[in-house]
Amino acid sequence: MMFVELFAPKGSLSADQRRQVAELLGSPREFVPEAERHAGITEVFGSLFHVVVHEPEVWVAGGQVLEPGGPAQYVVRVHVPGPWRKEMSEFVISWATKALATVIGDAARPYQEPVVQVHVLGVPEGGIGLLGEVARSARIVEMMGEPYRADLAAGRAVEDPLCGVIVPLDDAAITLEVDGQVHAFCCAGCRDQFAAKLG
Repeated sequence: MMFVELFAPKGSLSADQRRQVAELLGSPREFVPEAERHAGITEVFGSLFHVVVHEPEVWVAGGQVLEPGGPAQYVVRVHVPGPWRKEMSEFVISWATKALATVIGDAARPYQEPVVQVHVLGVPEGGIGLLGEVARSARIVEMMGEPYRADLAAGRAVEDPLCGVIVPLDDAAITLEVDGQVHAFCCAGCRDQFAAKLG
C-alpha cells in the first residue's frame, strides 16, 4: 500500500545507516506526533509499508557527479493510493526528510540545503493489487480496520466519518463531540478536516 524508495549515492551511507533509515521510513510511528498517535491503527498502517534502498553506480546532480565521500544528495519516492496523495503529502514530506536528517549525521543540512527531495506519487485508483486482485483505496481502508471489526459490532469502535477507518473507542482515541454525538478519528488531521467541514 505504501512503497518507499530511497535513492542514495553509492557509499554515502554505511550498511548500518541504510538499515536504520529503511526502518525509520518503514515505520511512521516515530514521526507521528503523540497527540495524533493511536497504537493499533499505527501498527496496522505500518504493516502495509515496503521500503527499498537503491545505490546507483552513477549519480549526477547539478551537472556534477556525486563522488563517494563527497556531499551527498538523496531522493525519497513514496507511492501512495492516488486518492490519498494530496492529503498525505505534507506529512510524508516532513516524515521522510526527518528520517534522513536523523541518520545522515548532519541533522540541520536537509533543512538548510535542498539535498533531500521527496516525491509523493499517487498510484491511480485500481493500480494496486493485493491478494491477487485489485485493491482500491476503499478496500485498503477496510483492511486497516479488520482488527477492529468485532469492536465495531460491539459498539467499542466507530468509523472515522472522514476516511472510514475503524477507530477503537479507548483512551488513545482522537474524538470530537458534535451535538451530543462522539466521533472518533484515525488521526488529528481527519478530525480537523471534519471540524472544518462543519464550519
